[in-house]
Order: sequence, then structure tokens, then C-alpha cells
Amino acid sequence: MTMTMDKEVQRKYSTAISKGAGMIEETRRLLEHWRSGEPLDDFTRRVQEEGLLGNSTAYRTRDVVRRVFAPRFLRPSDKPARILQQVIASGLPGRVFTELLFVFAARQDPLVYDFTIREYWPAVRRGRPVMDTDPMLSFLSEAHYDGRLDNQWSDKVSVRIARCVLGLLRDVGFLREVVRGRREIVDYRISDEGAAILARELNEAGVTDSSLCNHPDWGLFGMTRSDVVERLDGIGEHRGVIVQRAGSVVHFTWVVKSIEELIDVLAR
Repeated sequence: MTMTMDKEVQRKYSTAISKGAGMIEETRRLLEHWRSGEPLDDFTRRVQEEGLLGNSTAYRTRDVVRRVFAPRFLRPSDKPARILQQVIASGLPGRVFTELLFVFAARQDPLVYDFTIREYWPAVRRGRPVMDTDPMLSFLSEAHYDGRLDNQWSDKVSVRIARCVLGLLRDVGFLREVVRGRREIVDYRISDEGAAILARELNEAGVTDSSLCNHPDWGLFGMTRSDVVERLDGIGEHRGVIVQRAGSVVHFTWVVKSIEELIDVLAR
């Protein structure tokens, strides 16, 4: 079996999104009280005892913390949680927090990741005005036939998952509610701060300069390689990064030592 096929087989879709779509405010509240290194069971207990999720039942609290918060922001390391925590404390615009939350959530959910890149942004480029559940239901049908779903989901489950994915895209700002079930497509543009932090996060994860602008994560915001180069070049040295170009070769010089320092610089 080829490496390409192995990678494709591994990208199985699940119903994980049904446990929580964007959960923007809930995640913000959890991060404001989360402590790096605290055992997950202890944090879950504290969330319940302190009522951090309002009147949620103990079962719902465990579900949110263990099946949504932890997979998105604490695994395989808690770096996403630490980044988001600092973004909150920095006073950067709320959309920066939401953009990064979306990246971390999509990385852990191949269904969200692939649908956004393969269906949502092509719809934007075609000038499609609204999006309902039909594109997602077609996407799931195709996924069943090419093996991305272990078992075909019932119509009821498929519709529920489709609504959850569209709900996440709405929470992030990619869709705008117009009438029930139909959402207006927004040609969203990632913030400069979000782009800079994502670039630095990829850099610290070991992505080389030659690969950074081609990284698939940029596709979550509909960006091509040239879009990424132009955007990062426009951010400028005074905000943390110098972009040098020689033909097709791009080199990044970071004038900050860490992503934490970059966030501080961007927040000034």
C-alpha cells in the first residue's frame, strides 16, 4: 500500500462534532480557568463545582471537557490551549481567538477540515450566495463510497452532523444566518494577527520555510501560496516577521524568539 493511500485511509470521519460545534464562549470560559499541568479529571471536577459551564449537568460537563475541549486543545500537547489562553489575556481582537480556535478544532476533526477546504471555499470562489445542508449531505455520501466513513450514517445522523458543521462555520464567521437552515456565505478574510500567529505556530511545529506557505492549514481560510506570502509580507518587521523572496524561494526571518513574544508584539 502506498504512503498516499495509507494517509487517506487514516482520515476517517466521525460524529465527534455533534458533541459541540464552535463553542466559542464556552471554550473562552474554560481557558480562563484552565491551568497547564492540571490533571483532566481534576479540571473537569472543578468546572462542575464552580459552575463554569452554567447549569450544565455533570454528564454534559464531562462530555464538553473530555470529548471537545481536551481533544482540540490539550492533545497531543497543551500548546493550543496555552496559545489561546495568551491570546485572551493579550487583548487582541476576539476574531483572532476564534480563528485559532477553528484551526485547532479542524485539525482534530478531518470532516470539518476537509469539508471546509473541498466544499466551502470552492463555493465561495464560485460566488454561491447561501449554503444549506445539501453540500454536506452530498459530501458524506461520497465519503461513504470512498471509505472515509466506516459505516453509512442514517439520514437523521447525517442531517444532524451537517447542521453541526455548518453551525461551526457560522460560529467562526464563515456563514451568516439568514433564515432557518439557510446561511449566507461570507467571503471571510483571516486577520493579520491570526495569520502571523498561525505562521509562527507552524514554524515552531517544524514546518520549513519552503513548506510553510503551502501548508494545508491555510486552505481553511481559502488562502493560496501567493495569498500567504503577500499577507505575511504585508504584516511587516515591526510586527514580528520579515519575508524575503527570490523567485519561487521564500525565507522568513522572525524578529521574535517565540510565539508568546509574537502575541505580545501583535497586541501592542
